[in-house]
Amino acid sequence: MKLLPQRSPNFLPLCVVAGLILGGLNLLMSLGVIGTVISLLNKPAPRLVETADGLTRHVVALDHAEPTPESIRQFVASTLYSLYDWRGILPPDAPEDLGSPQPDLGVLISTGNGELKITTATWRAGFRLSDGIRKDILTQIALLTPQDIFTTQPRTQTAMTSPVIGVPQKVEEDLWKVDYTGLLMVFANGDNLGDQVVREHEVYVRVIDPLVPVDQAIDNPQISNLQRVVMEERRAGLVIESMPERLRN
Repeated sequence: MKLLPQRSPNFLPLCVVAGLILGGLNLLMSLGVIGTVISLLNKPAPRLVETADGLTRHVVALDHAEPTPESIRQFVASTLYSLYDWRGILPPDAPEDLGSPQPDLGVLISTGNGELKITTATWRAGFRLSDGIRKDILTQIALLTPQDIFTTQPRTQTAMTSPVIGVPQKVEEDLWKVDYTGLLMVFANGDNLGDQVVREHEVYVRVIDPLVPVDQAIDNPQISNLQRVVMEERRAGLVIESMPERLRN
């Protein structure tokens, strides 16, 4: 009886299956890496912070689409303080300017019934307002602003008291509502008692994509002074979409 020759094992199908499995795993890992890179590209780079005393603080990278409640409150406070800044002096450019304030000549804007002036601080803060409401809000403020503060001998002085700012309430995916109450004291014609002007608003703050960092724009000769102002005022990545007067019950 003649024996048949013994066949050697065929590992080709096994190799094909193993190659397919490894290829699939490699594809999944590559997709994961691509997704991670894309998510990092859409987030602003975290910054290291060194304080004046030389200590370095740990900085946690936060999603710019989810600002902290305190950052929203600070944005609302500083924006409305500047909008109602009617002192008639220029905002200081450096700490050493605090001791020698310069008179503010104001910025002319058209109100529909002629031109009126607003303070430079108000004009700058106007770029923190959305494009749809900026003109109307600045016109309303121009009508309230005492125009004699832009003269060499102003008869009116104003002072904004510490405002009451509520806790931000999330309305939409990237929109928050903040209640604001501020008391503006207006002293005119030597009146030491002054008039109280209550400003109450429902402020709606929306997240926007931050513009080019100001630090990168300072040395760029192609960027105008107006563009620099806009970049500085919108560097927080927030904008006020609307700020209607709050209705009392």
